[in-house]
Amino acid sequence: MKTPMDMIKHAEAIIDSAVWDDLREEDSRKALNVYQKAKTMLDSLKDLDPEQEKQRKRVLSFCLLRIDDALVALGDDEGSVGRAKQVLELAIASGDTVQIARAQLALGTRLLNTGDIAAGEEQFSHILTDWLDCDNSDLQQVVGWTLLVRGHILNAKSLYTQAIVVLQNAETILTGISNYAGLAKAYDLMSNVYLNLGDSEMSDECRGKSGQYLERAKAEKR
Repeated sequence: MKTPMDMIKHAEAIIDSAVWDDLREEDSRKALNVYQKAKTMLDSLKDLDPEQEKQRKRVLSFCLLRIDDALVALGDDEGSVGRAKQVLELAIASGDTVQIARAQLALGTRLLNTGDIAAGEEQFSHILTDWLDCDNSDLQQVVGWTLLVRGHILNAKSLYTQAIVVLQNAETILTGISNYAGLAKAYDLMSNVYLNLGDSEMSDECRGKSGQYLERAKAEKR
């Protein structure tokens, strides 16, 4: 018979697997179904000891974050800020630093998408202030992806030179932890920024690197 911790670990494993399956197959509906099954599994766990409950909340926060990602990918933006706030509340209750940082990035992104740039930047600032120089690879990944969002903001403001500097910083961090999915995003955005700067040669080079890293991410789940 599975223990509560066995079920929590199983839920986390199937969520993580579905994330990579979605990257390869681009089937957010299929991924959403997996996430919802994992949520049902986590919601069914009752009368846990304090440590088990913290772990349940950590994985549930991760699960709800992925549910929100899938819903937004499927065009359901309504309520995304509220969903992201719930993700952060659960992460804080779990006490897990990495999940808190992930949740801050998610909430900041959703706020940004609704036009509340100041509130979004506040979430990003927490991450960059607390974890920019950390040596934890999971937190470095969050920092790298936060810098990607910063790059999007600067590109949207036509601050192209500043965007390249921020994206190069993201590239350095993500290269150091071999986060190929992040590097694919970084080079894709760099390609757009260089195109805005009128440098088609660099734009094409970055576009090629983006495609290469995307294939590595799909193959190696990194």
